Amino acid sequence: MREKYEEELRHLNTSIITMGKMIEVAIESSILALMSNDAESADSIIKADDSIDEKEREIEQHCIKLLLQQQPMATDLRFITAALKMVTDMERIGDHAGDVADLLKKMCAVNVNGQDVLGKYINSQLNEMGSAIQIMIKDSIRAYINRDIDLAKRIISSDDVVDELYHTIKRELIWQIQNKTALGEQIADYLLIAKYFERIGDHATNIAEWVIFAMTGDLK
Repeated sequence: MREKYEEELRHLNTSIITMGKMIEVAIESSILALMSNDAESADSIIKADDSIDEKEREIEQHCIKLLLQQQPMATDLRFITAALKMVTDMERIGDHAGDVADLLKKMCAVNVNGQDVLGKYINSQLNEMGSAIQIMIKDSIRAYINRDIDLAKRIISSDDVVDELYHTIKRELIWQIQNKTALGEQIADYLLIAKYFERIGDHATNIAEWVIFAMTGDLK
């Protein structure tokens, strides 16, 4: 009986890793599309979010099944609890990848060139922020796969960098809105994208915190 249960836990582990890879691809694709003004890729990114949602439901059902099958040991209970929490954060990351793609379609539909609106400085800051959250997501999945507590702690610390980039972009874009009213709506869209990036960083941080909980039982 225990052997079968452990097999189910391994299957759950594989499913979480698969979902992690799905959100990595979603974020990478949305950032690449944004930076290259590639509205044609937006629909496929939005469609991919449906697959991520489906994977979340599958994992949640699996977790509930494991909890009901037999009384899990303390370590198993921590792992299953962490899995339920992590997939919620992963699903939200997928949602935000779709949100960015939606905004990109909107901006391209009105023939706005993102780089012209932002200027080189802000475009560089947004690109840096995108790179930072991609690293956080990849590292959070790697921390989970390798059960790497030290890496998880570094991810949590790196969220401060993403937050600072967000506030830098926010200050500059608000200044642009105040001084370039003709572009106010478009600049506001980029401010929203920066906010989505900041939230993605928060969700990656949450994943790292749940990795630590799964291993130690400690939760901030």
